[in-house]
Amino acid sequence: MFLVIHKALQDGKKMITEGKLEFDIARDGKQIAGAAVHSSRPVFACRVLEGKPVEDALRLAPMLFSVCGRAQGVAAAAACDAARGSEAGAAARNERERAIAAECLQEYLWRLFIDLPVLLGEAARAGDLADMRRRMPAAASETEWLDIAADAEELLENRVYGMKPREWLELDAEKLGRWTDDAALPAARMLARLRGFRSGAPRDFLPWLGEDELLAEIAPAMEAKEGFAAKPAWRGRAVETGALARQRLQPRIAQELAVNGLSARLLARLTELAALPAQLRRPLANGVRGVSPRAGVGLAAAETARGTLIHRVALDGERVARYRIVAPTEWNFHPRGAFPRGLVGMPARNEGEARQAAALLAHALDPCVAYEVKIVHA
Repeated sequence: MFLVIHKALQDGKKMITEGKLEFDIARDGKQIAGAAVHSSRPVFACRVLEGKPVEDALRLAPMLFSVCGRAQGVAAAAACDAARGSEAGAAARNERERAIAAECLQEYLWRLFIDLPVLLGEAARAGDLADMRRRMPAAASETEWLDIAADAEELLENRVYGMKPREWLELDAEKLGRWTDDAALPAARMLARLRGFRSGAPRDFLPWLGEDELLAEIAPAMEAKEGFAAKPAWRGRAVETGALARQRLQPRIAQELAVNGLSARLLARLTELAALPAQLRRPLANGVRGVSPRAGVGLAAAETARGTLIHRVALDGERVARYRIVAPTEWNFHPRGAFPRGLVGMPARNEGEARQAAALLAHALDPCVAYEVKIVHA
């Protein structure tokens, strides 16, 4: 959730203006015939960092956002490293990867224990979530991270998968089908329920942005187009980012994707969730990468729970001259993107069904702000 933080921030106080998404959903009596997305999110709130010393900007960057603050801080640090022509050491890189993994764990559990159960008639499990959040510090030693990973694995085994997460990841298609059909745990029941909703399979995804893609495609677009941060596109197309974009080529997720977009997104999220304890123990994924298009300019991409987050900074000496952020919400809720495309054709015999369809798809794409749904007749 983007926050505009005014001058009072200098005195340790936050004066916050939050935006939201508005969805205008048209139904024709049988199905959803059209969907429009309007955003009032202050996507240029990061301009508050401009003119500040780099160290102050790095301290303030996580405070600009009420969700994914750790990822924002990590991306800011990586972008500034790249702009300075420096590289973080192995210990710092591991700490950054763990910070994002811990944040992803909390975000995924929130969706799985609180948000999705409410939408599907399951009981919310706030106690399980609160217990995990209490164990998640802002920073930890190596030994503490190992303890946190063990706690997370135990919670996932008992409350999500009914087996060790790594064992669930190794299930073949037949065994995964039985796990889902048995519906012994809420996660399996909710996956089965989502398969019952008619939802088109998404087809346009943001690819993994390696150094070459960041330098050749993203950096020029962010420099040339002021509006890129508000309506980003990949080679002219509105694309989806997030767990499904990252995991879509895994065979069992590709199989699910061919059947139902909603259940495929949940399966992808469950797949990433199961891998997070191992990532907390020993960070291996290169989820944070930074490049410098030219001296004094840094670009960083970080993989968050909602998708790929991009920060760009231009420095004037040791002060921030220009700052821009492209957040996952702008990819996933592009006016021509995954949300309006995914809704069209979903059954909506009445307003209630239209609202549920919109809520389920919004949950699957996971905006970082509140949203409002308006239903009109086509």
